[in-house]
Amino acid sequence: MQFKMRFVAQCSVLAVALASAHSAYAQEAQVKPEAEIIVTGSSIKGVAPVGSNLVTVTRTDLEATGAQTVQQVLKTVPSVVGLQSAGQGAFGSADGSGTNAPTIHGLGASASNSTLVLINGHRLPTSGINHVLADPNILAPMALERVEVLADGASSVYGSDAVAGVINFITRKKVNGFEANVQKGFASGYNSLNAGLLWGQTYDTGSVMVSYNYSDRSNLAASSRSYASSADLRSRGGTNFTPTRCNDVTTATGCDPVKSWDLLPSEKRHNVYAQITKDVGEKLHLYADFIYSNRRNVQNVTRGSASGTVYGTAFTGTLPTGRSINPFYSGSTMTANWNADGMFGPGATITGTAEDISIRADAIYDLSPKWQINVGGVYGSDSSTQVNVGQLNASVFNLALNGFTSAAINGVSQSVSQALTTANAIDLWANGTSAATKSALVDNRQFQYARQLMRNAYVKVSGDLFDLPAGPAKIAIGGELMGYEMDQYNIRANNLGIASQASQAFNTHYNRNVQSAYGELYVPIIKDSFIKLLDLNISGRYDHYSDFGSTTNPKLAMNFEPVRGIKFRANWAKSFVAPALTSIGSNGTGLTGESGYSGIVPSGIPGGSPTISIANFPSITSVPGVTCSATACTLGSSTNGVLVTGGNGKLQPQKGTAWSVGVDLTPVQVPGLRISVTYWKNQLRGGITAPQAPLALGSADLSYLLQLYPTGATTAQIAALGAGLPQTGVITNPVYYSYNFQQQNALNLNVAGLDVSANYRFDTPVGRFNIGAAFTRKLQFEQYFGTNGTKFSVLGTSGFNTTFPSVKMEGRANIGYDKGPLSADVFVNYLGSYTYWGSSVVNPIVRTNGVPTGGGDYVKPFTTVDLHLAYTFKNLSVVKEAQFYLDVNNLLDQAPPFVNTYTTNGAVGYDGLNANPLGRVINIGLRTKF
Repeated sequence: MQFKMRFVAQCSVLAVALASAHSAYAQEAQVKPEAEIIVTGSSIKGVAPVGSNLVTVTRTDLEATGAQTVQQVLKTVPSVVGLQSAGQGAFGSADGSGTNAPTIHGLGASASNSTLVLINGHRLPTSGINHVLADPNILAPMALERVEVLADGASSVYGSDAVAGVINFITRKKVNGFEANVQKGFASGYNSLNAGLLWGQTYDTGSVMVSYNYSDRSNLAASSRSYASSADLRSRGGTNFTPTRCNDVTTATGCDPVKSWDLLPSEKRHNVYAQITKDVGEKLHLYADFIYSNRRNVQNVTRGSASGTVYGTAFTGTLPTGRSINPFYSGSTMTANWNADGMFGPGATITGTAEDISIRADAIYDLSPKWQINVGGVYGSDSSTQVNVGQLNASVFNLALNGFTSAAINGVSQSVSQALTTANAIDLWANGTSAATKSALVDNRQFQYARQLMRNAYVKVSGDLFDLPAGPAKIAIGGELMGYEMDQYNIRANNLGIASQASQAFNTHYNRNVQSAYGELYVPIIKDSFIKLLDLNISGRYDHYSDFGSTTNPKLAMNFEPVRGIKFRANWAKSFVAPALTSIGSNGTGLTGESGYSGIVPSGIPGGSPTISIANFPSITSVPGVTCSATACTLGSSTNGVLVTGGNGKLQPQKGTAWSVGVDLTPVQVPGLRISVTYWKNQLRGGITAPQAPLALGSADLSYLLQLYPTGATTAQIAALGAGLPQTGVITNPVYYSYNFQQQNALNLNVAGLDVSANYRFDTPVGRFNIGAAFTRKLQFEQYFGTNGTKFSVLGTSGFNTTFPSVKMEGRANIGYDKGPLSADVFVNYLGSYTYWGSSVVNPIVRTNGVPTGGGDYVKPFTTVDLHLAYTFKNLSVVKEAQFYLDVNNLLDQAPPFVNTYTTNGAVGYDGLNANPLGRVINIGLRTKF
């Protein structure tokens, strides 16, 4: 109801504004040239990005895919990672709310993104409950004119995030009339509905357009896919991940929680887009657009598992403090590993939502026929939530199992105990658990909410600087002011009982201000002379951030066309990614919603108990319980320590250096043929991540992350470890070590590859054909931690870096045909083979000094075929055009290649980052114009 009231109110305001604009425009006449020309990668009007290969997905391409979200649109561009992924809900996302942030060439991250996402050349509000990521799905495909992908560093023009490149979603302009689109999709165990309306009118002094889109995609239960319906993967050469005990711990009958969860959540979206343009006289041009988006995902999940010690009626020893005899257990004592699905069945869910608003206003004034000034601003907001209900409350399980539970509250260890009776104990052996106890066991509501705000004001002056024989040199100079705010609210059980009575709340506030100045110069050196073309582009930008300081980023680019039809291009750029608000934190110690410190044993150190070099840590030999060789030691399995997690107030920008060279061939002898080849190389330094111990400790400059206390840490030393952060778990003394798992500028990447595309359009007596292919082939994906860490390659692997997929080959080929009202397209999507390096491999990963060097599981290539058929009727009475179309994704219903993986509430038996479990999806649609 709250959404409906907000939606109606906002649409009513929009309708009034559009009606006012409509009455202001009087007579339809010849359309004037558009003053606002959007060019991706350049701030100079009418100048295409020099030195770069700009990949464009046109309106025709969009209609041939049947895409319901722009995430599906981007699957058509191989340089954008995720060609075969589903892109629905939180799958393929770094945030639990379902925010999807596309990445170019795999240079992504969980806390930030090195791919800048724009709408009409401007930033959009960031989204997420734990991250600040731009989700382009707030815009429906029906409102898009084209999508442009620039796979080159572009911070010299746009500032932060454009290390790997830019994806710019450009909306439709000058629409006349009314359009409607509806499509219904079907697959085994899955269905979808997508419907949209769009209206626009163009006048001699401006235009107006408004669109609304509704999308409803059902969930996909794991039980509906045979290859992912069980945790027992032995029949496919994998592992049996089935929990050993569920509701019957004595006979160990087992259970399969996979049958309770979804591979994909259900998803409903509402998208509204409106724009108005207005010419005031001959010189002043006004532009405004409005975006509203509302999304809701619901995923069915397992009830969850817990483990604890139970004491039965035959127990004769002394009970530990606070423990009680379980009246339902007739034995002495045992460890109960229990999954709640057997007792409760389905009913646990995770719901993610996001509501976004973006408003842009621009004024362009022509100072002269060659100069203009642009003043404008963008306001954006996002409200994202994640709500978990119905899952097992581990603290209530402990209370019902043995009468005792404990937790650290505000840094103080607290406990709760109860004497067990048949009324409040859990019966794992039969059906004696009372209704009240059952209700308490799943009283575990968790609520996360984040509100993000973005304010952007900008001014730009551009024009012709001076004339050259090849044309005018052009310049653009501008400045920006940016403001970001984020509020996080988290409410979750405090591990002392039922969540409805024993929860704790956290509130974290972040803010950032940015001042920027930039300049860009375009110089056409030669044109149509002894060589066809030679031009140069120089740009640079200065950004000052309130929380970490300043950064300057230049770029050089050139085009060289010796003869018509052969163009060489090259560029070099410095770029950066500012630390995310949720990485740098809200105070000097890096406080975030994920921060804290707690006690651990060595197995709890991220990455597992490390091998500790005596040369780097001489005092390790004095720590009680260690096992040492001549050169290294390992900690005792029960040795107590402290783990610190969360953000880091000392973070600096992630820095990138990128260059590329390429050639575009458009031979005049073969009209309609275009071939493009680009070699690119990207270096990322100081990438922000929380490094695992076995990898970090190989670099001397990261050795500070591990601290040793051979005689035991003092109270003051433990307090210093968690200064400014909440204590999230019990710390057991004596403490002999600590590991800092806060985010660091620790990751370095060297990545290179080839982007190749070819397209040929030609006419024949039987119709027009279009044949094309595009692929990205990574040639290098090397990484290391710290300044002098050991370099290792993850090229051709998946699973080791979940946010840096590094499959060697992704490609897409197509053949299209159209004649009169009939059009047909066939697409072939290819994901190359790779080695799986996840934690669940059958063949163990070979490591040298903690660094992976071999092993892992071979994963077969994945090839799918898509089909598009359309037939268009024209001039049908009041209908100008009606197009019936059929889209079939994964025509041959290919199942994903097997991967031995078990992700709780996620992919089982296949790689969720690189494969789509939907199978064959048939979409039938109608597109009309009035």
